[in-house]
Amino acid sequence: MFKFKPLPRQAALIFALLLTNSICISALVPMMGFFIVEGLGQAPWQIGLYSGLVLPLTLVANRWCGERLDHGVAIRKLLLISVCSFLALTAVLIQTASFYVLLAIAPLMSLANMGSGTIFTFGRLYAEKHGLDIGKLNSWLRMAVSLAWMIGPAAAFSLSATFGFTTAFAISFVLGVCYLILWHVVVPKEFRAPPRPKKDAQTDPMNWGLLIAATICLGFVITNSLFLSAMPLYFVQETGLPGSTPGFALSVKCLVEVFVIFGSVRLAERVGVRPVLFLAAVLAVISMVLFSHATTLWQVLSIAVLEGTYYGLFAGLSITFVQSFAPDRPGRATAVYMNSLFFGGFIGSVSMGFIASATNFKVVLYVAAAASLVSMIVLLATARVQPKTIEERA
Repeated sequence: MFKFKPLPRQAALIFALLLTNSICISALVPMMGFFIVEGLGQAPWQIGLYSGLVLPLTLVANRWCGERLDHGVAIRKLLLISVCSFLALTAVLIQTASFYVLLAIAPLMSLANMGSGTIFTFGRLYAEKHGLDIGKLNSWLRMAVSLAWMIGPAAAFSLSATFGFTTAFAISFVLGVCYLILWHVVVPKEFRAPPRPKKDAQTDPMNWGLLIAATICLGFVITNSLFLSAMPLYFVQETGLPGSTPGFALSVKCLVEVFVIFGSVRLAERVGVRPVLFLAAVLAVISMVLFSHATTLWQVLSIAVLEGTYYGLFAGLSITFVQSFAPDRPGRATAVYMNSLFFGGFIGSVSMGFIASATNFKVVLYVAAAASLVSMIVLLATARVQPKTIEERA
């Protein structure tokens, strides 16, 4: 099942570009709340002001970028906006000591966030143009994101704890320079989406299949976000496990996830994408329920293998699944996919605090299981909703 065939040179460069982009973003996004409270001395509720500003702007930026890509704007130009926004953001963060300045530069974070979707669209268009397997290339690119999130947050928090926030942001700026260099090397000057039929520009009906696919993804992401937000406090405070437990569990989950991502493509080729996503939803529900009853470290680590399996199956197939419902609009489909990730992460991280305050952290895990249960139900209820080819949509 796990045969690692080398990527073509250009595909490998796209992988490196997305890996660098994701390390840059993952080094900033999880740390901003900590920076607001510890670095700027603000109350925890003010994190919500920042997040409430960044999220809507990110959703708008992703949608705007996706539409521009589908209308033939060069990928190089749009990605440069994201790269420069990240560089400008980190340059200001190195010097700022004001929460209001942070709010003022929030649009830069939103523009930086649209880089991932742009590169995913770049990868799909490249695969189509050169006859590569889209699902397999997407699995490689999704693995780049997983690897980055194993590296970025841990490195950023370690640097800020040892040397301070200024040093952590300075390192992020240096990574941004590497990101800019890769952008210059990897992205061809005139690479863009092929022109679409003229009549599509006049009539563009609601794509219900795309919205259903995004809803399915949203359930998975809410599950993951709720669990990750509650996990440290649940394991340490409510369950009484060692403080190292969350870190060990996350490491096991991410390691398993990387390998399962590749296996998910092979499995989907044999049984179909929907059955694999349904299996992922079942495993997600089971793993959340089992975590709520775990009392020892070895139990947590064993269930983390199950968690990594469900999320690897989802991560390996989700973007290809969403894109399949809009083959003539890869930019829009990728934007919808990325927005489901951002929106689901926001819902999970914000609602976790309210749920835990009203009840306890174990209830958060049950709600996380319910989110994937919703995805499972939607998958069953919409089994007849199948992707259409470009010719059928024209």
